[in-house]
Amino acid sequence: MIYHIHGNLITRNVDKVVIEAAGLGYEINIPASTFEKLPPVNMPVKLFICESTGMYGSGTTLYGFFTAEEKEVFLLLKSISKIGAKGALEILTKVSKSFLLFNKAIRERDVKTLVGVFNLTKKTADKLILGLKDKIGQISGATQDKERSELQDMREVNDAVAGLMAMGFSQGKAREAVEQAAQDKPDAQVADLIKHSLKLMRG
Repeated sequence: MIYHIHGNLITRNVDKVVIEAAGLGYEINIPASTFEKLPPVNMPVKLFICESTGMYGSGTTLYGFFTAEEKEVFLLLKSISKIGAKGALEILTKVSKSFLLFNKAIRERDVKTLVGVFNLTKKTADKLILGLKDKIGQISGATQDKERSELQDMREVNDAVAGLMAMGFSQGKAREAVEQAAQDKPDAQVADLIKHSLKLMRG
């Protein structure tokens, strides 16, 4: 069983990479959330690995994740009936913006958050709640202080999005601008997020 691979990044694509380690080149499938964190080609990188053996001797597929949390959530998602590895990667990309909030939404069966914050369909949200309600626990390494901080940040983002929607902007456009503003100004309050978002949307 491979736990992680540490080597030079040979190629990088949004859904697949090749890492050379100990003279071997490993082709590894990745979610978009991992792709966003990758270093440039020819730089060292470490990915946490999940192996999946195909039916009827079709070989072993490697899935790689930049953090252990990503791998943990992938395995939980993949365990749900009819989700599969491909579906788990797609969902992982969406929920990786806050594993703590995702954890909380599953535990509280909060369909509204799963749909509104993570852009999941209601059908997928219902399937995740049903499939994970008895499995999901606190994500590894999370502290209560960190959880409170991330939830507060997410509330401020949501409040800023609501403020822009009240001004007539669509939800999609407002959320895209606010999330970019939150990255540009991590400590900004709601009013500052709205102000910076307006600047971004006006160019």
